[in-house]
Amino acid sequence: MKYVISGLTALTLSFSAAAASLPEQLISCDAHFFSTLYAQRQALKNTLPLKQDKHHHAWFVRASENNDISWFTQPITSGKLTLTGWFQRESDLGEMGKYYFWGFVTEQSPAQVIAAMPQTDWKKSGEDYVYQPMIMRVGDKAWKNNANEASGIAPAKDSAEKLAMLGKSEGKTTLLCSVQGNVSGELLNALRPDLAGNK
Repeated sequence: MKYVISGLTALTLSFSAAAASLPEQLISCDAHFFSTLYAQRQALKNTLPLKQDKHHHAWFVRASENNDISWFTQPITSGKLTLTGWFQRESDLGEMGKYYFWGFVTEQSPAQVIAAMPQTDWKKSGEDYVYQPMIMRVGDKAWKNNANEASGIAPAKDSAEKLAMLGKSEGKTTLLCSVQGNVSGELLNALRPDLAGNK
């Protein structure tokens, strides 16, 4: 489907000078992002349907389980970026692990996204950029820096990896979080309250 944003008025979200924009909140790749959506839920309610839980998290409800991208009915301006859609994908590849992706779609180029987030130290990885790659091995109590992150290589069987990713998908720029590998239910629930079984 071709998506045209001309003629639509963008929804501008207001944040205090010290507060991070939605994209900046997203790339922490944890549940705090969903708390931010909850705090902004009234402003966001006309972009895509929202659900919420009793723990003050909110999340976008994608338009179709068969499509990775759900287009906002009204683009969102947050910080210096205009967000036009929500991206969400889950895959279970058996022995290769589980893969989860979530984040925003924008019409702006990756270079423009990088320029709009000057405090973020993006690193080139293959055709994409990555930020803050982390790893958690079985038995670890916390995430650790992952200096050995490599694009296109599955995580080791005893580990999970998470990172923010900036690249292109279906001709659009995507700003995403990913957690992949040995992702337990407990670990997933801590990062993705929208996928938690107990809402």
